[in-house]
Amino acid sequence: MARLIPLILIALAVWFWLRARRKTASYLASYESPAATDREGDEGNGPRSPAA
Repeated sequence: MARLIPLILIALAVWFWLRARRKTASYLASYESPAATDREGDEGNGPRSPAA
């Protein structure tokens, strides 16, 4: 049982890390795709992405 607890904690840490990576990649993909397709004709409507 003493060996099982650290393994469970490590597995949970890896699972949360992978989940965070997937959510971050999904967020960045959704953030970048509208900016690439909607370049003109939308001046002043809605928030703008910050200049990098």
